[in-house]
Amino acid sequence: MPESSSRTTSAADPGAHPVDEMLPKGRLLLYGMQHLLTFYATIVVLPAIIAAGIGLSERETAVLLSAVVFAGGIGTLIQSIGPWRIGIRYPLVLGGSAVALGPTIAIGNAQGGGVGGLLTIYGAVIVAGLFLFAIAPLYGRLLRFFPPVVTGAIITMVGFSILPYGVSLAGGGDPGAPTFGSPENLVIAGATLLTVVVLYRLSTGLLRNIAMLLGLVVGGALGVVLGVVDFSGAAAAGWFDVIGPFHFGWPRFDVSAIIVMSIAMLIIAVESTASFFAVGEIVGRAPGSRDISRGVLGEGLATVIGGVFNSIPPTTFTGNVGLVRASNVRSRWVCATAGVFMLLLACLPKVAAVAAALPKPAVGAALLVLFGIIATIGVQTLSRADLTKDGNLITIAVSFGAGSIPAAQPKFFQSFPDELQMVLGSGIVVTAVVAITLNILFNHVGSRPLEKAAGHQD
Repeated sequence: MPESSSRTTSAADPGAHPVDEMLPKGRLLLYGMQHLLTFYATIVVLPAIIAAGIGLSERETAVLLSAVVFAGGIGTLIQSIGPWRIGIRYPLVLGGSAVALGPTIAIGNAQGGGVGGLLTIYGAVIVAGLFLFAIAPLYGRLLRFFPPVVTGAIITMVGFSILPYGVSLAGGGDPGAPTFGSPENLVIAGATLLTVVVLYRLSTGLLRNIAMLLGLVVGGALGVVLGVVDFSGAAAAGWFDVIGPFHFGWPRFDVSAIIVMSIAMLIIAVESTASFFAVGEIVGRAPGSRDISRGVLGEGLATVIGGVFNSIPPTTFTGNVGLVRASNVRSRWVCATAGVFMLLLACLPKVAAVAAALPKPAVGAALLVLFGIIATIGVQTLSRADLTKDGNLITIAVSFGAGSIPAAQPKFFQSFPDELQMVLGSGIVVTAVVAITLNILFNHVGSRPLEKAAGHQD
């Protein structure tokens, strides 16, 4: 496949591909803010879960959150701008993957939790990022192993596996709380969802493009009226704070932790590759092998930087993939603008606290749409596979069935070694492993032409 064009063009250039189009400054700022809110309103959960899992203090948790946002901003700039042939130059936002949660918490607790656990996590993240960066050129050559039957299955499972998270937030965030599913929460979620649907049905142009942003604004305003939004955290937060590299101390390098994190990064690379194909489907520019290599290089470099700057691996954030399709704004410079906003936000604790105060039901309602869109993109990708071939049909069926195991029965793999349990606890991981393996078995082993057998279409 030919490498994607990377020239920067203005909105007035009739030959501009929408991915490379430089929009007017006002729209860049507006659309970039929409990506920022979509990212920030959901990314806060990952460091919060990790902090709770390894026993960090409130102050340490705040540092971890700022670090995740900062590293995500750097990673977003790398992937969207693509300097020095590193970065895929697609409209992508980086923040983190749920796949990394299990391994990260397990590594931290194996080292006693707290800051000591964090230092071992950072050491593993840095080395795993270097490992991913080193294998990226080879990874791009494996493109033939990711036909629509594989990428479609993975993208679909990504969407469906994270939809319950949106449902949980829409109800209030904590299913065990007495207020979960309360009338106030449901009204906020319903108003947010209704705003998005009405704007998509009745508006065009700018209003439709910022439907998610306006939905969050309506939900946030309603949260203030109903007394659900709490701005006490914003009042107590400082105005400016820069967190430098190795804030908690020099990282520790543990061999077993490095191996576990490297395996997790390989799986995350598969998940990100599926996102690359999803974005390529949305923007009308399918990624070639060089694009995939550049994208994996970008994630590897961003992961190393993340470890240095006290963060978990900043990888492709699926919620923003759905936003690209929902807004139909395909310019990578919009995400680059969001990356700049992320860097600024990481240094402005008070502003970050205001963004974090968005009511969870409003965020959950928006995510129901965005994650549903991701699942739909997966189905659209699967439609390009030849499902009259029994091998493709069985690949999809078995990968979906196997991928549902961790959600249906979390203890299913409890007899496996701890290292494997860390990886197999994700339905996305299981789906990816099964889909890739079965596709090779049915479509790559034997004398049939590879791409024809896999139903691949350029």
